[in-house]
Amino acid sequence: MPTVKAAKPTEDPISGFFDALAGRGHEPTFGEDSATLRFDVGDGTRIERWYLTVTGGDVSVTRQNIRADTIVRVQRSDFEAMVTGRLNVMAALLRGAIAYEGSAAPLMMFQRSLPSPPGSKGRVPPISGRAVMAQRTAT
Repeated sequence: MPTVKAAKPTEDPISGFFDALAGRGHEPTFGEDSATLRFDVGDGTRIERWYLTVTGGDVSVTRQNIRADTIVRVQRSDFEAMVTGRLNVMAALLRGAIAYEGSAAPLMMFQRSLPSPPGSKGRVPPISGRAVMAQRTAT
């Protein structure tokens, strides 16, 4: 399993997370999946955007405001909790802490890149989007 670099205490956790993700170049937990995601992160006064492109597991991050397969809208405090392992994406969705438009599959793929909760003992191996869809069509 890849090690997720924690942000420095003085560094913005969201920028630190995306810098580390882009710095790896290839994210093994994404397998061969491909998608685009745009994160619109608000703090009540402004919106910051991160645009994530995944192509066969290769990752690039920009700050563009363009169309994506999935657009995620989230408050800064909730997104900080996600990128530091304190809030699960699915739990945030169920509580209404985040909203998205487009496909849910890229959001679930993205969740695999997030760190485990503080104090956890490890991660389970990821399942690819392709495997999930194959299981779904087989039933």
